[in-house]
Amino acid sequence: MASTLAHEINQPLTAIANYLEATRDMIGDPPSPLLAEIAEALELAAAQSLRAGTIVRRLRAFVEGGDTVLRVEPLAALVEEAISLGLLGAHEAGITVTTDIRQGADLVRVDRIQIQQVLVNLIRNAIQSMACAPDKRLTIATLADRDGWVRISVADTGAGIDPAIRERLFDAFSTTKSDGMGLGLSICRTIVEAHGGRIWVEPTCPAGTAFHFTIPLATQDVVDG
Repeated sequence: MASTLAHEINQPLTAIANYLEATRDMIGDPPSPLLAEIAEALELAAAQSLRAGTIVRRLRAFVEGGDTVLRVEPLAALVEEAISLGLLGAHEAGITVTTDIRQGADLVRVDRIQIQQVLVNLIRNAIQSMACAPDKRLTIATLADRDGWVRISVADTGAGIDPAIRERLFDAFSTTKSDGMGLGLSICRTIVEAHGGRIWVEPTCPAGTAFHFTIPLATQDVVDG
């Protein structure tokens, strides 16, 4: 079903990108600052539509049994790129975002699109969980885990997750959303485990939820090779 959905979703995403680019071309060289801002917004929207299409295509290949393409990637850039996509609309929703991303030469060996899809999904879930929360704070962080691994965490101040649901949260078709299909977290677990990592959830105090997952650091011989 995930493969079918990915196929069906990819076509309208491509059409959206084409329409946006055509509209941008129709504006041409903007004669006013306002039109220039509109043209820039159209370019950004088209780029994000194409990126979403890439994510969907990779997801389809993954659920159909395609190979996970592992490459050496800079951790900070990977996470920050996913954050920029996942946080769309967060400011308008009144959410305060704190990031603590490891900088420097830390490199991971992952399928970038797949891991970014995991992170984007967790960020979007966190934003939705805080829709009615009086205190809306989202924290995204990376930190060292066991030797050779790094942990990525997404914590919110939402209502939290019922302990009865928490145990089966990563099972297919298990969801806390009234309109959810229960596939997102299941696919996230599959992706993380395909990288050799693990994903888990913990309650936070005084309220909220923290999701954590681990990915492998790139070994020196892989980096040199």
